[in-house]
Amino acid sequence: MAQQTERCTRPRVVTIAVALWWASVIISLVAAAPGIVVSLREAGGGIIGASLGLVLVLAWSALFLWLATRMGRGSGSARLWLAIIAALTACSAVITIATDGVDWSLVDAVCIVVAAVLSYLPSARPFFPREERRPRAAEPRTIGWDPTTGERIVETPPSGDRAH
Repeated sequence: MAQQTERCTRPRVVTIAVALWWASVIISLVAAAPGIVVSLREAGGGIIGASLGLVLVLAWSALFLWLATRMGRGSGSARLWLAIIAALTACSAVITIATDGVDWSLVDAVCIVVAAVLSYLPSARPFFPREERRPRAAEPRTIGWDPTTGERIVETPPSGDRAH
């Protein structure tokens, strides 16, 4: 019962992590807005391609927001996917720093990495309970093969034991 009560209240670090994910999406959309507007203006006959690019950017941003919202509700799988995205973003940021140096465009990457780290702090772990593994049905153990028919000879395990 104590774990149930502990699970209901969202830790502050998870709330901050969700806010950082939302902030990173907003920052990246605001930073990309001038380029999107220019590409839509200069598209000419390629307006469909430019519009498709805009739709993809918005869909990608909506995916991040959806995952962040699910993480804020306690979804461990959303937290895992966001951590994977954060790891890829960190790798990209390291490459950017190595090739171009540090600039303001890395604020988005810092928000993402900090949000991922916050969601894995020990104080946040009880909010994301581990799923219990479903017990598998014990398969019968092969003890030999019938020499005349070639069929398996099996031994069924006791009801509460798993086959090894």
